[in-house]
Amino acid sequence: MDKSKFINIMLAIAVLVLVIQLTQKGDNSNRQTTTRTTTSGDALIAKSDSAYEPFKKKSLGVKSAIYPKPALVIGSYDQEGKPNIMTAAWVGICNSDPLSIAVSMRPATYSHGNVTESKSFTVNIPSSEMVKYVDYAGRFSGKDVDKFKETGLTPVKGEFVNAPYVKEFPVVIECELTEYHDLGSHRQFIGKVIDVKADEVILDTNNRIDVNMLNPLVYASGNYYETGRFLAKVGESIDEIDGQPFVPDYSDRYANNALEVIHNRKSVRHFTDQPVSNAQIETLLRAGMAAPTAANRQPWVFYVVSEREVLDSLGKQLPYAKMLFQAQKAIVVCGDMEKAGNLADKGYWVQDCSAASENILLAAESIGLGAVWTAAYPYDDRTKAVIKTLNLPQNHVPLNVIPVGYPTGVDKPKDKWKPENIFWK
Repeated sequence: MDKSKFINIMLAIAVLVLVIQLTQKGDNSNRQTTTRTTTSGDALIAKSDSAYEPFKKKSLGVKSAIYPKPALVIGSYDQEGKPNIMTAAWVGICNSDPLSIAVSMRPATYSHGNVTESKSFTVNIPSSEMVKYVDYAGRFSGKDVDKFKETGLTPVKGEFVNAPYVKEFPVVIECELTEYHDLGSHRQFIGKVIDVKADEVILDTNNRIDVNMLNPLVYASGNYYETGRFLAKVGESIDEIDGQPFVPDYSDRYANNALEVIHNRKSVRHFTDQPVSNAQIETLLRAGMAAPTAANRQPWVFYVVSEREVLDSLGKQLPYAKMLFQAQKAIVVCGDMEKAGNLADKGYWVQDCSAASENILLAAESIGLGAVWTAAYPYDDRTKAVIKTLNLPQNHVPLNVIPVGYPTGVDKPKDKWKPENIFWK
């Protein structure tokens, strides 16, 4: 074999080896960067298996990428005095003094002409359960349909401005048009806030709107969402700044809100002095009564303690319930022995009331409250103390006392995941 043929053969072998190596590397790279797909039922937001790079940005061009946006309904009268509503997402506070709201509308909308002529409008804030009305108001034009008639909603003439508000919406804001600006595709209307009205049921004891009770609707990426869980009061989280680099953790981001609440629940033993309303307690009790129960006996009764003297008295007598001195209210979960029945499974009242108690704790977490399970049953001294203090009838046996209040933020959820406790068969 001459020298030139030998060199050509060696070069061919080298190229073949290089191609094989590059192919294998490409396959491995593809495997490393494969991202798991998710659906709304998946527990975790997916991330890449091993090639995840935090803070690596990708240009998306010009997009309205402010998340979330409000999902609000604007009320106005047309020239004939017919009330109309439209859904708007490009709405927000634009000035503090005078307090003003900016609403942007396309000229093609019916409400654009209404607000321009009447110089008034209302901003109606829906709760999440009103999503169908918000969706309808944004999909049809007042030129073609009477939206109040079609939806069954009730128009109410504004008390201070020439615009209707929606009776069924929990918060309404009456605005007087002060100026507008043609920005391009939209006209931005600036309205001075004249009055705010809110359903009493969503107000706390200081007449402030309780966001958890309101549960406002929000809009993002063509979808409607509820608001999420309470995180912190303004100024609270700054104490956690330590100068260390921020590392995002996507492993605990749950697509399913129920799972998020479960994993963020904690035993709260430190409370602020912010009052807790009866409406909030009723929300917790509704959750408690939704618990599973053997033979649907529902062998539970609930006592709500609000009096300061009674809370303090229980706090003194129960060895592990000293947080009652700070709590605004307490729920005493009792088993009703008359409902429990006389069969061999009478003792199921403990499981049933325990399930109800867990629902109460999860509900508290979900609406920004804190709570903790403090045991009464099966300790005779504790059950007797609760029975005597609350003057309970003989057939009501207290399982626990659950202090309730607004958390200070001191108590944190614990990671209790232990794979070694799982046995696969």
